Amino acid sequence: MSSKEEVEKAKFFFDLALESDKVIQQANKRLSEKISSFLALGSTLVPIVAALGYFILKETTYYYIFIPIFVSLIFFLLAIARGIVLQKPTDFKFVNPIKMINRHNKKSLRYVIEKSASTWSDTVDYNKEVINSKERGVNEMLILIAIGLSILAIAFLGLGIKMLS
Repeated sequence: MSSKEEVEKAKFFFDLALESDKVIQQANKRLSEKISSFLALGSTLVPIVAALGYFILKETTYYYIFIPIFVSLIFFLLAIARGIVLQKPTDFKFVNPIKMINRHNKKSLRYVIEKSASTWSDTVDYNKEVINSKERGVNEMLILIAIGLSILAIAFLGLGIKMLS
């Protein structure tokens, strides 16, 4: 393989690593938006469910229904807490171009491109793990909200059945 072909191959790997980094950054942005949306949903559900619980305690004699409402509130609050934890700044790694320039300024272009691509690839792998961790956290939030809504639905189904009989 000629020197020109080797440089082109190294540039290809560098561009591939660079594009992978952009995909990771976009995934992080989308996850942050999802976390914010779930936080907003949970923050909206808590006062609504608390008001429903208060209304049921005040206006009906079906006090047993308060227990599942209280449990669903706990699940919503856990989802909010999980979202707050997920909103903390993430530990992303980035390639420092100045260090690369200072460290490899006397090396050949092919070597610098290959080294840069390799370093960027390692950075992308690390950042991918951070994203996957956030994704698991978003799934946990979704599960907590779904459990809370399910308990709430069962509680009101039971209340409806009791009132109809």
